[in-house]
Amino acid sequence: MSAVANQTPRVDAIVHTFSADAFAFSADLQAPQKAIEKQAAVKLPSTSTGGYDYRPAEPKHIGGIVSYGGGYAQVEGYTNAEGSAITLATAVVEDLNILDVLTIDRVVAQITTEHAPNNLVPSVSFLGTRFENLRIAGQQIEIEPHHDILGAKPDNDESYLDNGGVLSRIAQQYSKIRSIVGLPKWASDQFNWDPAATDRQQIKCSLVKSVSGAPGKSFGHVIELPFFGRIYLMELTVKRVVKTVPARAELMTPGPRLEASGGDSSSSSNSSSTGYQVTLTGVTAQLSGGGASGTTTAGQVDPNGGGSTGG
Repeated sequence: MSAVANQTPRVDAIVHTFSADAFAFSADLQAPQKAIEKQAAVKLPSTSTGGYDYRPAEPKHIGGIVSYGGGYAQVEGYTNAEGSAITLATAVVEDLNILDVLTIDRVVAQITTEHAPNNLVPSVSFLGTRFENLRIAGQQIEIEPHHDILGAKPDNDESYLDNGGVLSRIAQQYSKIRSIVGLPKWASDQFNWDPAATDRQQIKCSLVKSVSGAPGKSFGHVIELPFFGRIYLMELTVKRVVKTVPARAELMTPGPRLEASGGDSSSSSNSSSTGYQVTLTGVTAQLSGGGASGTTTAGQVDPNGGGSTGG
């Protein structure tokens, strides 16, 4: 079966397999040397019937470096009355405090995906994603969100990675950052968008357009603070995952998978597993001052999507 250029290959009689991951908090510090494994980590079992998993995050602290008061993570998958596969992933962190510089009452990272029948590309919603009372050094920080950066699901099951509207919005986000006077080299290198790329397998952006009221320097969704480090807000990655799967072999690609049913089961040809890994991270703090170095992550969700086509 041939596919129209810049569109995801389609197959008939698709069977959806649910899967999703989420966790509330993790840390990898070099000074002081301390690691916190993923807290409240949950995973949706890979089944065609869906399921539910929930885990609370107990309060935790590393001296005066980082602490949080609680939170939770949950994942859910089900099929609605219209036959669409719905997957929800949520991660929440409460009373986050990093070095008594960055404080947030509540971080919520949330993604909902909907795979319509016989569609490989899902609709994606970030409803619920937010910060409550984000402050730096006691100053209230205002956030300009960009929850519609992916927009509506493209027509004809076109990939987000090929959609002109999506690519234009992300290019504008990069361009706005690169237009800042005095942009440091690390930011120029990191936010380098190539509009001529024709075979994108991954796009990175943010659900935050800009911040205001922050001390230090801000570059779109990134805040750089002397004697602290860098803060990245609501970073989103959409990645196309394609793997060759031997005939009759069980598909083991992580994330929700769409498998073709029916057809000639005796065929010896390979198939390809096509998925879309959609990952949202609430807050990443890269610490490089104030007596600490390392990385902390607050709130990450990852509802994936995929499918198989005959080779």
